[in-house]
Amino acid sequence: MLRNNKVNAVIAFIASLLLWIYVVGQVDPATTGRLVDVPVVFAGEESLTENGLALVDTGEVTVDLTIKGDRSDVRKLLASSDKVSVVADVSGLTKGTHEVPLDIRIPNTVELQKASIDDVTVVIDDLVTKDIDVQVDFEGAFEVSQSAGNVTVTPETIAVTGAASTVKSIDHLAVTVNVAELTEKTTRLTKNAVPVDANGGQVSHVKLASSEVQVTAAIVGSKTVPFTAETTGTPADGYEQGQISAPSTVTVSGPPSVLEDLKEVAAEPVDITGMTQSSTVPLTPVLPEGVTVTEPQPLEATIEIKGASTVTKNWTYASSEIEVRDVPDGLAAEIVTASVEVTVSGEKDVLDNLKKSDLTLHVSAKDLEEGEHEVEVVQSSSLDADKVVIAPQKIKIILQAVTTEE
Repeated sequence: MLRNNKVNAVIAFIASLLLWIYVVGQVDPATTGRLVDVPVVFAGEESLTENGLALVDTGEVTVDLTIKGDRSDVRKLLASSDKVSVVADVSGLTKGTHEVPLDIRIPNTVELQKASIDDVTVVIDDLVTKDIDVQVDFEGAFEVSQSAGNVTVTPETIAVTGAASTVKSIDHLAVTVNVAELTEKTTRLTKNAVPVDANGGQVSHVKLASSEVQVTAAIVGSKTVPFTAETTGTPADGYEQGQISAPSTVTVSGPPSVLEDLKEVAAEPVDITGMTQSSTVPLTPVLPEGVTVTEPQPLEATIEIKGASTVTKNWTYASSEIEVRDVPDGLAAEIVTASVEVTVSGEKDVLDNLKKSDLTLHVSAKDLEEGEHEVEVVQSSSLDADKVVIAPQKIKIILQAVTTEE
């Protein structure tokens, strides 16, 4: 009896399975399905452009659709949703905010039961064009002390056209370069520019005059090395060089293989010929090809110029400017030598205020008889005798008897 019950159960199961296969395969019962995130396409933007208007970026707008039909038809549509279109027609709209109904089109083998939204809110704004900067962004990781260098982008700006508020939201046009594409040698790459906002999000519904740009870049290293600066020439007379205040180190960038052998950097000597005051001057570093100084900028040195510790002044004294003292009675003195040269040396601060009249010259005829004599020229001033050189040191004078008429 038990054996018969088991046999009957197996026969019933097989009969049910065959019936289900028949129903599914032959009858094809009705069922429902759900299409998720079907994109909304905006049509009619050309007519807005003709009227000087544009659609403000709406972001990605999608709709979910519930459909009904034979199981096989529903399955086919779910597997190939490109046969479904959802269109929002903005042609003829004016500036402002509008509710635009969705035109949902699906194959006639199924029917639309429900849409998650029936219309979409759009904003129409003035159409504008603006030149926006192109910026290169590098993705991937550089090695330690390396970065991108010699970076150029052509063009540097691109005209972008779109709704005023959308164009205003664009921070820059981003061009992405992968670090793996770069070498030590400058590489030229062709890339596409993408409008992005301040947060890096892509901005849609704008038109670029051209999205293609040319980018050049290379991998450069960075290194800090000792730095020296020197001078050449001499300051003006009466001045001397003091200290040179310059950076003790500089940070340079260039091809990593070149920087590996670079141990120090020197500047071209600064010519201080004729300088009379302290000055801050630019420095020109002597560097291998392809290497530049990145810090500090600007690269400068302050050169101290000060008054020399000892300076000189020169004056010429005519014979008439030399006094003859102690002339004996009955004699008259005449200086034969036409002139003498006086050189005064001393501290600059002292000599700056010294005038020719502050120093007087004289000779003495004491105890001399009538005739020609050589006498020593003596100076009278606040200066020490060793600070004044008189040339010639001795001059000729003539003493003659004074005749009187009776």
